[in-house]
Amino acid sequence: MHTKTVISGIRWTLSTTILRRAISLILFIFLAKWLTQTDFGIYRSFSAILALLTYVTHLGLDYLYLVSRQKERVNFLALLQTGLLVSAIITVLLAVFGKNIGAYYHSAELGKVLSYGGGLIFIESLRRIVRVYAQKKFQFKDLALAETINVIIYSVLCLALIYFWRYAWLFIVLFYIGNLAELVYLCVKLPRLPLSLLKRVFSFKWLKKTLALFSRNSNFLLMVNAIDLLQAYSINAPILFLGTLVEPALMGVYFFASQLIAIPVGMLNTSFAQVFFPVLAQSEKSASVVGIRHYTSLVLKIGIPALIVYALLLQYLVPVIWGDKWLAAMPLILYLVIYYGTSMLHNPISGIPFICRKPQWELLWNIITLGLRILVLYLGLQVSFAFAILLFCLVSAVMHFAFYYMSLALLKADLWQITIDILTYLPVLLVLALGCLYMGKFSIVFPLVVLIGYGIYLWIAERDTLKEVLSLIKK
Repeated sequence: MHTKTVISGIRWTLSTTILRRAISLILFIFLAKWLTQTDFGIYRSFSAILALLTYVTHLGLDYLYLVSRQKERVNFLALLQTGLLVSAIITVLLAVFGKNIGAYYHSAELGKVLSYGGGLIFIESLRRIVRVYAQKKFQFKDLALAETINVIIYSVLCLALIYFWRYAWLFIVLFYIGNLAELVYLCVKLPRLPLSLLKRVFSFKWLKKTLALFSRNSNFLLMVNAIDLLQAYSINAPILFLGTLVEPALMGVYFFASQLIAIPVGMLNTSFAQVFFPVLAQSEKSASVVGIRHYTSLVLKIGIPALIVYALLLQYLVPVIWGDKWLAAMPLILYLVIYYGTSMLHNPISGIPFICRKPQWELLWNIITLGLRILVLYLGLQVSFAFAILLFCLVSAVMHFAFYYMSLALLKADLWQITIDILTYLPVLLVLALGCLYMGKFSIVFPLVVLIGYGIYLWIAERDTLKEVLSLIKK
């Protein structure tokens, strides 16, 4: 593994991610006061639907470009042509059928936004393409700065406008203006593509070559695209599936809970995932295993314990900041620790089956995961919405571990040693979680005492690990 590239990329991404998450948290505090549960539900449903459709626009060509070591320009041209063409088709379809989709999700306003805002998929598709180009070139610093500009512009606009005009559609438009700013910045900063290549984007002759490229790699591309779609739907199943069965307001409650608990997790997942995939794609298997084991120890020693304490602190902070408006989200926050905690072992290495040219393994994993998630969401909803989310989180945790082991098996790692690594920390995590949860019923002071005690343990027994994590934040 290119250690210097990885550390430099993670350092830039993590440091700017902390800034972005801090800005986003401040913005979120105000938005959760100004907007209703239904507004949040409409926004989250729209963004989930658009994210799902964005994967369709690439037809797997983004992954082909990332893992390819030959004919890179030809592959990128095919990706760009396909993204623009399919985005145009989807825009037309949303204009025609958007209101029907909105009715399916019990929201006329969502239907209008889908009908009139379908063209936003051009921004999302092109942004994904440019981000893939940046990853391929190892331009992690520019990626981090682009994301930061995105958040700053979007946040400033929201704070300036949404207080006066509290509409879900305005929230959606401002969010994608931020994404557009990120796209423009990357286009300016990244190495310029040859003008001759850009002219071919609208060439019918080169479109035929794109179709021929797709035909030659059809098995890989169709499988990759199927995996993307299954995974996108599966991750957003509480929105995309339950949204057809319950009112948008409950989707807003879920979005509130998931957004709060995902703030610290996103720092790690984003920082490691966008660096790991392009680097692992060009690394030896043995070096990849060493890197993954090292990352796992960081997650188990620091990542998950910090997430547990953070979730417990939110149980006190939510009523203080927002009153009783979001009390329904408080149990969901605790349940989502299970989901997001285990996702830290899954997300950064999610590209390994592609890299190992075994996408069928991930396809099978996604089919099983989606089926189980849909099943438990449906069964859990017969009891309550919160119980459905709890079952979703438990099943997801099991499947995250399954993917983790599957990926390491593809890399021919010593699975027994991996199991020992995990079991070494599992009892500590369980004691920490259950102890804090129990003592937190009496006073917020007790979980804080446990956190301080665990911090002292890290400083004494795991000082090198703690210093390493802190060093990633420093420039």
